[in-house]
Amino acid sequence: MPTFQNNSRLTELAALLVTIFGTGMVYLDQSAINVALPHIQTALDADVGGLQWLIDIYILVLAVLLLIGGALGDRYGRVRLFRLGLIIFALASIACGLANSLGVLIAARAVQGLGGALLVPGGLAIVNATTAPERRGQMLGWWGTFTPLVVLSGPLVGGWLVDNVSWRAIFFLNLPLGLVALIASYYVPESRNEQSVKTQLDWPGVMALMIGLGGLLFGLIEGPAVGWNGGIIAALTGGVIGLLVFVWIESRSPAPLLPLPLFRNRAFAGINLLSLVHYFALSGIFFFLTLNLQQVQGYTAFQSGLAYLPINIALISMGRPIGKLIDRLGAVPLMIAGVAVTGLGFLLFTLPGFSDNYWTSFFPALAVYGIGLGLTIVPLTAVAMGSLPSNLSGIASGFNNAITRVSQMLAVALLGAILVSSFRASLTQRTATIPLPDPARAELLASVRDLGATRPPEGIAAETAQTVEAAIRLSFVDAFRQMMLICAGLTVVSLIITLSLPRAGRVQQAAPVEAT
Repeated sequence: MPTFQNNSRLTELAALLVTIFGTGMVYLDQSAINVALPHIQTALDADVGGLQWLIDIYILVLAVLLLIGGALGDRYGRVRLFRLGLIIFALASIACGLANSLGVLIAARAVQGLGGALLVPGGLAIVNATTAPERRGQMLGWWGTFTPLVVLSGPLVGGWLVDNVSWRAIFFLNLPLGLVALIASYYVPESRNEQSVKTQLDWPGVMALMIGLGGLLFGLIEGPAVGWNGGIIAALTGGVIGLLVFVWIESRSPAPLLPLPLFRNRAFAGINLLSLVHYFALSGIFFFLTLNLQQVQGYTAFQSGLAYLPINIALISMGRPIGKLIDRLGAVPLMIAGVAVTGLGFLLFTLPGFSDNYWTSFFPALAVYGIGLGLTIVPLTAVAMGSLPSNLSGIASGFNNAITRVSQMLAVALLGAILVSSFRASLTQRTATIPLPDPARAELLASVRDLGATRPPEGIAAETAQTVEAAIRLSFVDAFRQMMLICAGLTVVSLIITLSLPRAGRVQQAAPVEAT
């Protein structure tokens, strides 16, 4: 059996390629679809709720099954499960590209989430199991350099494809990445946790968690559309009950999906609480900023992809140096700086108005936000992976990724509800003095779930229509600013959590798993 002492650098390189391109597929799909959302909205006649489902059904399945995906990898072999995830994800991507209705596209996105749940924990766990402890920080630095290059090229390449080919083309971007990862996986030795073979898998826990999060998701997305009636309250209540049942199952299961005693580990509990809060705030950007840029500011899909370049450049240039600093200084000081800088970025996002110059409005905010991400992502990943012994690296990776995705899912749903409510209130106020017939005013306010794509009512004078259109755009800006202030406030909470994390110094070097 190969060990850390006789693993070749070729094996480490193959493991790195597997992680970058395999997990990159999962994140790329999430980033590329954002620039296509306005086009999908038009092509498939979707409102903001439909767009939220496109994002959140993917995250829901991915987040919940990430927990069982990590355990399956530990049990049956991380490389084997990784390859299965690649195949499922690629086939689902083809189905997304060929979808002819919103319902079919949403269903295919759910299957993508299933494939992604096998890819993500397997990728980082493979690196953890095949890399010598003293080089883990450096390898994570390389991952932090090149994964953003794959992932954050999504808005740029995806934007060009949307403008020049079709929104459908963005889903086919996954196929060449999957092929590279599949080939590289055959140069990586299999690894598993031998003890996990003797234990049962916690499928009841998976079902309870899926029901719990699904209920919350349904209530938060559909509530603003149909009103907070008895059915929506029942869905939200059912979601809370489902989560409580999940905790009850985990506390009594002989082989829990998530062993609750792990939360006695201060580093494990703290880093996952930080991930929940901070990624909730971070997720306020990519979904809603794209709508701002395209629907309000008038950017094309490619131009909105270009707008994200400051984040790309910051993450790509900072990944490797930050990885080295982790090995020297520890991860927590870097995360403290990163969270603070990210909070400043959110405040800067409150400044742009309507039709402002990009370089003096969005660019400073995106640049500062990108630096904050660069200071945060790799250290956070290092602490999450090092918070448990390496024979539990599948659980550590799977749960941290799951909690990150849950945070993103709830952010899109909850912040979306807040945005729609704020947009409606601002539009009501801004159009109060515009002479609109009552039926036209009712028609306008009934379409607020289209957000920036809301159109002036038909049959009104051209001059009045222009005034209404300006009010629509300014109302979206008002709502977007409010959301950024909320996200800035959440970074204060994140900073408090980060300051409370144990200062363990370098990445934990627990005993590695033997590779078979």
